[in-house]
Amino acid sequence: MKKSMLNVITLALVLINLVLTVLLTFSLVTTNNKTNKLISKVSQIIDLDVGGVKSEADATAVSSIDDVEYVDITNNDSTDITVSYTDAGNKTHYVVLNVSLGLNKKARDYEAKKATVQNGMKVIVSEVTTEALKYSYSDVTANKTSIEKNLLTKLQDQFQTDMIQSVTLTKILVQ
Repeated sequence: MKKSMLNVITLALVLINLVLTVLLTFSLVTTNNKTNKLISKVSQIIDLDVGGVKSEADATAVSSIDDVEYVDITNNDSTDITVSYTDAGNKTHYVVLNVSLGLNKKARDYEAKKATVQNGMKVIVSEVTTEALKYSYSDVTANKTSIEKNLLTKLQDQFQTDMIQSVTLTKILVQ
């Protein structure tokens, strides 16, 4: 009888130990996952290479000119994007821009995001206009590189992709 009672107590303790081990394991796994996500986010912010994530410079250096498809931005079936400015004397000035996007054909989300970019021409035209209006009409030409860099960052964020590799202002006409 005593031996049987000891077996029951031992079995109960083993089951309690098993339950507590399962609870401990699940709590540690979720905490570990959250910690891993936090470390990944922090390392991406400070531009470290974690788990094969390529930095922006690596991504652009790897793709060759053959891997880039250039898409002209259209505004109502025209490649011209017209931005109007009014100066202090109420005279209207215009800047006509042609913009081209370089899309990396080897990007993992190329097929999915290419259609999104094609459908989002109005959004891109709006971003170009907003960026051009940050400068006076006479300063747009001088700030071409800055405009291209800012547009690249905004469009990559807008479309949530690194497939957009470059933004090029192919024509700037100030009137």
